[in-house]
Amino acid sequence: MASDLCTTISLHRFVDELMTGLLPRAVSRKTLIINQIDRDIEVGSDENLLAFILWNVLDKAVECTQSECIHVESIRKGDSTMIRVRNAGVYFYRSCANCFRQVQDAAEKLGGTISIDSWEMGTTVAITLHKDLHAA
Repeated sequence: MASDLCTTISLHRFVDELMTGLLPRAVSRKTLIINQIDRDIEVGSDENLLAFILWNVLDKAVECTQSECIHVESIRKGDSTMIRVRNAGVYFYRSCANCFRQVQDAAEKLGGTISIDSWEMGTTVAITLHKDLHAA
């Protein structure tokens, strides 16, 4: 069931604001968070739920990264907006998998989905929001 508290959010600005809160810890871990989201992308979403999801994913990425880059990007595919957090940290996959249920529940409340993919050199967490439910 999708959330009813939908507002239009500038995704790039929103991620920047979340990143600001993580900056002190990222700096102490010599980690860069790079916001590669197009400045024109907006999503219609429950701001609190989206913040909960992205904060948890970004927080885990910073926690599991030392002297690496974390990339945040967004892709439009038809009626969907996908937000991806890519990290080369070795423990990011395991850390995300441990808190995945709560984040997945929040994504489902938005009418979206979340997935975690691991590859040789890192992990990608993808949050997909569907236009007919909550992407502007």
